[in-house]
Amino acid sequence: MADVSFFRYSKDKNILDGLENLFMNSLADVVSKGDSVAVKLHMGELGNLTYIRPAYVRKVVELVKKVGGKPFVTDTTSLYTKKRFTSKGYLEAAAYNGFTKETVGAPIIIADKDGYNGSEFLVDKKVGECGFRSIKIASGLLKADSIIIVTHAKGHLLTGFGGSLKNIGMGFVTKEGKAAQHSANRPILDESKCNECNLCIEECVFKAMSIQNGKPVMDLEKCMSCSHCMFECPNKAWKWPDNSKEKLQSYLAHAVYGILNGLKSKIGYLNFIQDVTPLCDCCTPSGNALIQDIGILASLDPVAIDKASIDLIDKEMPGPFWQRDKIGKYNKTSSLIHLSIAERLGVGSLNYNLIEE
Repeated sequence: MADVSFFRYSKDKNILDGLENLFMNSLADVVSKGDSVAVKLHMGELGNLTYIRPAYVRKVVELVKKVGGKPFVTDTTSLYTKKRFTSKGYLEAAAYNGFTKETVGAPIIIADKDGYNGSEFLVDKKVGECGFRSIKIASGLLKADSIIIVTHAKGHLLTGFGGSLKNIGMGFVTKEGKAAQHSANRPILDESKCNECNLCIEECVFKAMSIQNGKPVMDLEKCMSCSHCMFECPNKAWKWPDNSKEKLQSYLAHAVYGILNGLKSKIGYLNFIQDVTPLCDCCTPSGNALIQDIGILASLDPVAIDKASIDLIDKEMPGPFWQRDKIGKYNKTSSLIHLSIAERLGVGSLNYNLIEE
């Protein structure tokens, strides 16, 4: 059983002080003196306003320095083609959202550089369905001696809930690593709805679409499964296959296993349960908050901290008190799929001991 420490906002205590207590009591040993420490987070898509506040990230940076670490703030580029698609664009979006070296007190590094800079690691264990045997981890994260994963706990359209596991599985990898997972939900065409406007072909940045017999067809070797064609189609002719959310969660859990098995870094986790929107920080907008802000969790176990987050959200969301994973059901899936598979792969434990600070 894993320990999960909890600072509850309703205690009416300074949040920065509460964050410091959590870090010093639960995560300080993750960082050794002289360590290069990656503070890994999602800095928000341009137009999203519910990402973790820069002041909290600065506090984590200060705490890493306090215990002798040398921090840098980091994330990877997106698979979809908004502002975070390139390293340059991501740094511009981060600055617009308040994340600069001056505001967070540490350099900001896009870990996959051009989107493809990384190293392959085997996924040598399988539980259920998984369509890949290796995962490409972003080079910048491989250089860290220690990693503090700072996560905004919220909903996600595909995985139901987005927590630490999602931050690792999608956030630690290059575009190829993201595409390998999203191949589980590559869109398919409903020809009856296609009016041959060709917009999907024009919009595909990977040049993976062409016309055959008057209809758009994907080149599966070029397609990166970003779903941009689906979101841009005015007629909703592209759709995700049935059960693709569940399949993607299996792929995500296997990616997390491969990443954590490949990394030699010491890792600690912080989940901020606030601004709990239905959708993730990639979305513009991500929706109104579903519940009031709850607090911050800290743990050395990514499965346990995500399960504790889901359980705390369940207590606040409307619905039967006994119902599990309400935020997953809101997104028409079960978030517990990727947590359960991750546990079976040995990533962590669904059983936890909640310690309120």
